Amino acid sequence: MPKRLRVVLDTSVLVAALGFRGEVTGRIWHLAEDEDFDLFVSAFILEEFRRVLLKKTDIGPEGVGLLAEDIRLASALVEPKVKISAITKDDTDNRILECAVEAEADVLVTGNLKHIKPLGYFQGIEILTPREFLDKYFPGI
Repeated sequence: MPKRLRVVLDTSVLVAALGFRGEVTGRIWHLAEDEDFDLFVSAFILEEFRRVLLKKTDIGPEGVGLLAEDIRLASALVEPKVKISAITKDDTDNRILECAVEAEADVLVTGNLKHIKPLGYFQGIEILTPREFLDKYFPGI
């Protein structure tokens, strides 16, 4: 039996997919909901998701809570045990890397082109944009 793809979607991808219904990120979210890959999330990512949506949308606390619960139900929650300090410009980006490492992810999908994407790979984890992820793992979708 082939190994299932293990994926972490960073906060920006989740916000784009659920908060703003982005086309590419929305497709990725549908694949996650359909369990076409194993999705992992951390408490930090869920909290950051809530914070960003409350600040940048008019969805409101109840709606944001429901969206966060959708993420929680579609993913496995990991609790990072290792502290990472690979990104010095924005330490919160290290929390995303910690989640990916703890999840033993194959891929980290990020919209963060400034700090995370330039790494390319981190501890064997491939770092891709949403479009790159779809093109590589789900071509034609």
